[in-house]
Amino acid sequence: MAYIVVVAATPLIGDLLLSWLSDRILGRKRTYLITMSLYGVGSLIIVLDLLLVPKGLAQMVTFLFGYGLSLFGVEGENPIGLALLAELSPVKHREKILILSPNFENIGAAAAAALAYAVYSYRNSYVLDALAVAAMAIVGLAAAIVLRLLMPESVRWLMAHGRTREAEGEAERVGRELEQVQVVSESPRMGLGGRFTVLTLWSLANYLTWSLMAFVLADYYFTGSALYLVMFFANLGASAAAVAALFVDMLDSRDFTVLSFALALLSFVPVLAYVLLGLKSAPLFYGLTFANLFFITFTWWVRTIHEPLLFPTHRRAFLIGSVRAIAMSAYTASTYLTASFPEWAFVVYGMAFQGLGLAGAVWWRLRGYDVRMRGLESLSASVRVPRPATARAQ
Repeated sequence: MAYIVVVAATPLIGDLLLSWLSDRILGRKRTYLITMSLYGVGSLIIVLDLLLVPKGLAQMVTFLFGYGLSLFGVEGENPIGLALLAELSPVKHREKILILSPNFENIGAAAAAALAYAVYSYRNSYVLDALAVAAMAIVGLAAAIVLRLLMPESVRWLMAHGRTREAEGEAERVGRELEQVQVVSESPRMGLGGRFTVLTLWSLANYLTWSLMAFVLADYYFTGSALYLVMFFANLGASAAAVAALFVDMLDSRDFTVLSFALALLSFVPVLAYVLLGLKSAPLFYGLTFANLFFITFTWWVRTIHEPLLFPTHRRAFLIGSVRAIAMSAYTASTYLTASFPEWAFVVYGMAFQGLGLAGAVWWRLRGYDVRMRGLESLSASVRVPRPATARAQ
């Protein structure tokens, strides 16, 4: 029960509470530093626990506390980080930045899986695995501290809270773009509720299918260190999906969205064939895992681009967190509801949720709008309802 609370409830609370604090009180940069500190301290607790605390209840409780603190910070950071990136990024490079910056999570996860595989293969110890990964996280934290201290506060957040003088100071730090670009003003044709619904559909499709290959289907075919190798290929595929940054600006963002979910759905077809034919090839499974995560990550880019662009500044982080909270809760529930599924049912389940995401993408294609080269304020504005002519005349 304690493990369930830590894994399910702690990330959910961090996601909602920290994003709310960022919008209402703390701002982007300060909360960003807090989230980093939380998972840094959590990683340090895990290391010290495994090194110093004897095996038993005390070690388990301490480990769960450190793990929970890390999850609290990591999940709380995601909506705040996206909000800050959207509010600071020059519009010409915004979509690329909203792909490349979150991709460091995939690169880090691939490196952690490779390290865990190497350590476990050498010493056959899950404790050493945990120590190695936690130590790597602490080293990465040192670099993150320097980078985040140098980051400015969001000028848009400061202006939304009436802190004009501070906003002017931060604007001077950021400076102006050297190249003048034409920014288009968009008049949203879908209200905030519709945008929230579309983003929730995409989030459900992404959250509930992301780990199917590496953390569900792999358990039917692999044990021990081989599972780390599956995780490595999964995250390697996700990391490689950053290639989308090379062409994301060339496509209407609505077309990119439909294409991403369609390819993610199709990537499950060879996986279904693998299961139904009863194949047992490890290299083939690694390849299918790489391809599946490669295309599913395109749907993650759809989310990292649209989530911060379609919500207003004064509520941006919390609404991003709310969309994610729904998907996180659904993922927890699905873990129990699908516990008795055979392999083929998990694949069909993944296809069904990617189909749901594709339906949302088609809806957005018909009712939504292209976000490229659009001003952030116009993209996140409320729908304007024309007043009757008689009212204007008065």
